[in-house]
Amino acid sequence: MKFLTFISVLILFIGSIACKQNTNDTNSSDAGNTLGTSPASSIKNRNSRFDAGKLVYDRNCKVCHQANRMGMPRVYPPLKNTKRVNGDKDYLIDIMLNGMSGEIIVEGIKYNGVMAAYRNLSNQQIADVLNYIRSDGQAANDLVTPADVKQKR
Repeated sequence: MKFLTFISVLILFIGSIACKQNTNDTNSSDAGNTLGTSPASSIKNRNSRFDAGKLVYDRNCKVCHQANRMGMPRVYPPLKNTKRVNGDKDYLIDIMLNGMSGEIIVEGIKYNGVMAAYRNLSNQQIADVLNYIRSDGQAANDLVTPADVKQKR
């Protein structure tokens, strides 16, 4: 019985580390990249930021919200092209910085869970991951900037 308890605690500990992994990639400065004057450099910068956002997502969000960003029914809400994701970016920044708990309704389905705060991520990383999850919806061109995140901190 003690062995089973030990294994259960070990699994919970490892799971909590996986959900709250600190990322220190090279694209995480708060200063952000400056855009060049040509459209090609602007596209290249946006693609680079998208890739950085995917990396942050894969390291911090994928365990719960899944690789396809569709979440787990009634456990973890979807992040792919929903009204909440495409809505107010300040709401999403607030969740990233402060976490959340309690019941929410996403696309008509109730979820009642806990999301940890990710204050350990840089302003750039939070902007990148939010732009990544918003990239396929109506908010794709309403980019979150590191300055937006800094203002909410």
